[in-house]
Amino acid sequence: MSNVTLIIAAAVIVISSPILTLLSDGRPQVGEVALVISAPWGPDAARIAEKAGVQEVAPERAPLGVLVALDSAQSVDRLYESGAWLVINGRKVLELCSI
Repeated sequence: MSNVTLIIAAAVIVISSPILTLLSDGRPQVGEVALVISAPWGPDAARIAEKAGVQEVAPERAPLGVLVALDSAQSVDRLYESGAWLVINGRKVLELCSI
């Protein structure tokens, strides 16, 4: 039984490590690219970005996320007010996805 626990713990760590890396980078700053993540049952990330008045920067969209350029200090706050679940630094996402 202890081997099963170790295997499950290792799998959780391996699966969550990219997410933890993205979340540990801190709040994105003005002039940076950010990844906006939306709820699966709410408005999509593209609609949230449009409502918040920020510009999309990638030609492709993910089902629950979109890359945007932050143009002011209030951009992140507007994204959260518009319904974003998370707004994280998009630079790491660009590096991971090789865009």
